[in-house]
Amino acid sequence: MSLPCFNKSTQPMQIIAHRGASTQALENSLAAFEIALAQGVDGIEFDVHFVNGQALVLHDTNLKRTHQLDIPIQTLLPEQLIDYGILTLKDVLALINGQCVVNIELKSTDNLHALVNALQYLCKQGLINSNTVISSFDHELLDASQQALPQCQYGGLIAHLPQDLAQYAVSLDFDIVAIAADVVCEALIVDAHAKGKQVWVYTVDDPMQAQALARWQVDAIFTNETGLMLNQFHISGL
Repeated sequence: MSLPCFNKSTQPMQIIAHRGASTQALENSLAAFEIALAQGVDGIEFDVHFVNGQALVLHDTNLKRTHQLDIPIQTLLPEQLIDYGILTLKDVLALINGQCVVNIELKSTDNLHALVNALQYLCKQGLINSNTVISSFDHELLDASQQALPQCQYGGLIAHLPQDLAQYAVSLDFDIVAIAADVVCEALIVDAHAKGKQVWVYTVDDPMQAQALARWQVDAIFTNETGLMLNQFHISGL
């Protein structure tokens, strides 16, 4: 499997399931990932916090929003992970097992050295490889990961439009410009492609917005509406 390419004449915009098929099941859950795989998405994105020696697949640092439980994730006990259906990074990678592109978004760590060691261990197990995308808003986390796992692809998440457009991805040696849908512009996409970088846009659930991004030659979108976007872009071939 290869990462989405730039040639839009042969390949439609890629559809990345944002936290799995998160409109049909709880985000970052086993069900959300299984549904996304069954739908045939091009990739699955999920969030990882490394706490107490474990890489937990959760977006928030508290279970209040997702599980209606006021429990900080650093206090979770092993039995609670099972009770609340919280997956580890290894669980998710083993489930996906090469069926689509994997995008691991690193949210936080309480021990950078231990996180890097955990990623390297998963790489030795064959669960992380050259088809794995590691992304983060914390570009220092990405720098540490790049040094330890140079074979992976890297996406620098940003929520603003830089003055120098895609240059940050060149300066930091990122493969992917991962940018918010409300700030992306055609000039950035042209600049990124000219610099040999891909552009992945988050989070796109509106079909009209998705069509505009496809016309701009965006390489991939992160979406909660996986079924809708797959029908629109993979069946139509846009």
